[in-house]
Amino acid sequence: MADRLQSKAGTPARRLRALALLAGPAVMAAVWLAPAPAGLAPPAWHLTGLTAWMVIWWIGQAAPLPATALLPIPLMPALGIAPAATVTGQYGTPLIFLFLGGFLIAAAMQAHGLHRRIALAIVAAMGAAPRRILLGFMLATAALSMWISNTASTVMMFAVALPVIDLTGARSDDSAAARRFGVALMLSVAYSASIGGVGTLIGTPGNALLASVLATGYGIELGFGRWMLVGLPVAAVMLAICYLLLTRVLFHFGDLGAAGADAVIAEERRALGPMRRPERRVAAIFALAAAGWMFRGVLGLPLDDAGIAIAAAIAVFVLPAGDGSGARLLDWAHTRTVPWGILLLLGGGLALAAGFDATGLAGWIGGGFSGLAEVPLWLLVLAVSGVTLMITEVTSNTAVTATFLPILGAVATGMGLPVEWLMVPVALASSMAFMMPVATPPNAIVFGYEGLRMGDMIRAGVWLNLIATLVITGAMWLVVRPVLEL
Repeated sequence: MADRLQSKAGTPARRLRALALLAGPAVMAAVWLAPAPAGLAPPAWHLTGLTAWMVIWWIGQAAPLPATALLPIPLMPALGIAPAATVTGQYGTPLIFLFLGGFLIAAAMQAHGLHRRIALAIVAAMGAAPRRILLGFMLATAALSMWISNTASTVMMFAVALPVIDLTGARSDDSAAARRFGVALMLSVAYSASIGGVGTLIGTPGNALLASVLATGYGIELGFGRWMLVGLPVAAVMLAICYLLLTRVLFHFGDLGAAGADAVIAEERRALGPMRRPERRVAAIFALAAAGWMFRGVLGLPLDDAGIAIAAAIAVFVLPAGDGSGARLLDWAHTRTVPWGILLLLGGGLALAAGFDATGLAGWIGGGFSGLAEVPLWLLVLAVSGVTLMITEVTSNTAVTATFLPILGAVATGMGLPVEWLMVPVALASSMAFMMPVATPPNAIVFGYEGLRMGDMIRAGVWLNLIATLVITGAMWLVVRPVLEL
């Protein structure tokens, strides 16, 4: 897979990194030397330069994305933007601990194979007809991606999908149709991983970043259960459209001889054996945490979402596995699979957002867009969704969200709009990049399947990108507004 992605782009990618490495600080230096525009204080002007530096490094991948997200810690105090204590505090907000707790629960699920058992059970329940197989993979991948990382769920389902594709090809006399089935199945895994992440606050970093910026900057609480009322309908609609597009429009594979595919799934399930005590204990902790997140208001729990997440994480570290080994449900060695860098990315995004508000940069940007008040709101939402989605095709969705949220919050304020009208579309659209292998880790993973061509992904991705833009725009009126008015 890596060879396919880098064979033609290796040298240009290295040149882009080298160019970005120099361009980032060069832009910052130019801003430092230039006088601030009228009405903009020097700290706000310096923050503009720092934001440009970070965006250039994020897009050009001059440094690892989490490393770039650490730039505010030394530079914001040095540039007079904010004190060090204020900046570093953004890397430890409650939403970051919500993500940390979710990551640790997911690590316990993966350590004991619970996620694989859940996925295979969903796939087995759908049956062995080709379209049912594909639907089962989509539902299983999306369900997993709501709780564990999109990358982990894709890697797991990719490994299960390969023998199913091989069996289908071996039993079919139509090699072209068998290839189309394989392509559709692989794309369905990648796309449903991205779509499923929209469903919960911990499903993708952009969701948590949105919730944190809304809470800290605008006093709008978007808790776990409240977000699910937004994310689940959007994810369900996109999954249904994706399924129909892949199976009925783009990749016609008919009734392939895949009757034996159920044997592959059954064999995978037999290999897992009966559900063990550690799995049952992790499943119970996960169920209690999920119930707490969704119903804490009804239950009157004295904990917020982050507190519930960390309580569950402590439980998996403390409770014994119960398998006679004396081990706990989660040992520290298992945390090597936790994507710690995502927490730093979130912190960097929150530091930028806080700086936009504290320096007055947000208000200055908003004032510059006050003339857009006459533009139809639906057109603004459509444009924000489309632009975010296309930029996400070439850079990190977390980086895009971290950059766009404070800017569009300021724009909405300047136009006299509720900030969520322009900020929620950014979070949703940042998870809907379907066109390029480099857009998301799930896309890159399934591109390792030899039968999948670049043209296949682009053809399906263009359609889904356009549809996602329309779905997000419609969801703002049909779903988001009613939920936020609750």
